[in-house]
Amino acid sequence: MPCSQPSCSRKGGRRDPLISLMIDSTDFLRILNANGRGQFSFEQEPDTVPGSFYTVHREERNNEMVGSLSNPEQDPRTDSSEEFRPLVTRFRFNVEQVMAHLHAHIAGQEEVLQEIHSMLRLVSADITDPARPLYVTLLLGPTGVGKTELVRTLAEAIHGSRDAFCRVDMNTLSQEHYAASLTGAPPGYVGSKEGVTVLDKGKIEASFSAPGIVLFDEVEKASETVILTLLNVLDNGLMTVASGQQVINFRNALIFMTSNVGVRELQQFAKQEFLGLNEDEPPVRQENHVGDHGASALTLRATSEQNRKLIETRLEEAFSPEFLNRIDTIITFNWLTAESVTAIIEMELARLNKRLQRHRCHICLDDSALSFIRDVGFDVRFGARALKRAIRRHVEIPLADFLLDNQPHISQSAESVSEKIHLIGFRDHHTIRFRETEAE
Repeated sequence: MPCSQPSCSRKGGRRDPLISLMIDSTDFLRILNANGRGQFSFEQEPDTVPGSFYTVHREERNNEMVGSLSNPEQDPRTDSSEEFRPLVTRFRFNVEQVMAHLHAHIAGQEEVLQEIHSMLRLVSADITDPARPLYVTLLLGPTGVGKTELVRTLAEAIHGSRDAFCRVDMNTLSQEHYAASLTGAPPGYVGSKEGVTVLDKGKIEASFSAPGIVLFDEVEKASETVILTLLNVLDNGLMTVASGQQVINFRNALIFMTSNVGVRELQQFAKQEFLGLNEDEPPVRQENHVGDHGASALTLRATSEQNRKLIETRLEEAFSPEFLNRIDTIITFNWLTAESVTAIIEMELARLNKRLQRHRCHICLDDSALSFIRDVGFDVRFGARALKRAIRRHVEIPLADFLLDNQPHISQSAESVSEKIHLIGFRDHHTIRFRETEAE
């Protein structure tokens, strides 16, 4: 006949599978020892059991932990075999490999790369605040020094593509009503139910093992309303679309913002410092020899602190304190030095040769041609963009004519004080060599 108590079992039979787990652990062990023949009985009603099995078990483990902390010799975590076990986190990117990629593509910004290295190590250790974005960085400095290029290269190193990040050009959000481009149209307006936004949710949230990358480019050109929209994103890492049906999570993202605040003042400073022009004199386009428009590393190091103070002053005038207070690090880029120009030219030529692979050829510049491009293209005020323009005019355009018309040689006159200076190229099997004609 079945037992009237639901929590007991039949004598001499098998254990009831529905025995309640609300049994004190010490009583349970004592019952097992006293009933070695497999006969189970309860000496207390379930309602009178002093505590659950799981509660007592957890308390016993806590007591063991306290005892192990008071006596390190008994703590199994002090085992020498586990003392040097490498840290395992959810992120799978290798910090040193990422930094090697950055050093190979970013020239003349060692202090900036050191800051990025510290940021990546912090993120890789996975100890950041889970209720905020992984890191918020504001990149400042003159034009053409590599602020946007740094974010592209970082995306390429982590995700394998230079476009694997969410970019928002803030100069397109210069009016107040453009704030809806970020949060979606408010209720009652066209498109409010769709929740359309310029933000790419997939690239922002990325994956469990890799962080997302977000770039708000030229943030100072956005309206004040748009800047206020970003405050919650920088603080708690969440943005709710105006329709209320979608939440974009920035807590697994690295947020970069670039700004050209103080660039006009820096341009004026460079004009006085490096060109020797007065404020009343208009800028004159000269032949950009490194000795004229360029600057040595020693000179730029002496003026970098002045640049930093100038930018910080303009930064406080352009942005509110609550916005600046939500930024983890403000990084100021330095002027490009003459020593880094050759490295930048070689990087651009490497990209061009990669594009030329489909035509089964590559180009090579000898020392005279490199010197010519450096003299014509380098201007400390305009950075690497001036070098790219010089390469396009004096190398890429004549190279395109050569490939299309199958000319016997490549020749392109240069805009310079001396009309005798120009580059000429010859094809040697699959190699197209450029040199300066005066080098003959």
